[in-house]
Amino acid sequence: MTTLLILIGAFAAVSALVGINVWIGGWSTSRIDSIEDAGRVLTQDLLIFEPGVTGVLAADGLAALIESKDGKSVGYLSARGDTFVSRLIEPGSVARADLRDGGVIMLHFKDFTFPSARITLGDDNAAREWAARLSTE
Repeated sequence: MTTLLILIGAFAAVSALVGINVWIGGWSTSRIDSIEDAGRVLTQDLLIFEPGVTGVLAADGLAALIESKDGKSVGYLSARGDTFVSRLIEPGSVARADLRDGGVIMLHFKDFTFPSARITLGDDNAAREWAARLSTE
């Protein structure tokens, strides 16, 4: 009986801490507001990356693709939880890029630590263009 009371008390305490965190605003998800912001984050995270002028922001603000200044690679930024995940997409790192309805690109990487990514562009033509660009990388 004592063990059950300890478990209930621990659950209540953890739930209260999570509730307080949400209430004070400490549990907000990250979003990418602009291509410029994405370029700044990618430059900070990927020291060899210099953003070029070509880029696209996902319709939901959860991802961005920016071609490098030299055109040899693409910077990928993903908003995950309360932080960002950056990845440099170099030639040969994409196994395949699948298109789905609604301008969605499913990237499948050759790296088992980051096997796939979903990018919702909301524009079928833009998705087709970026999928072709990333498939030839």
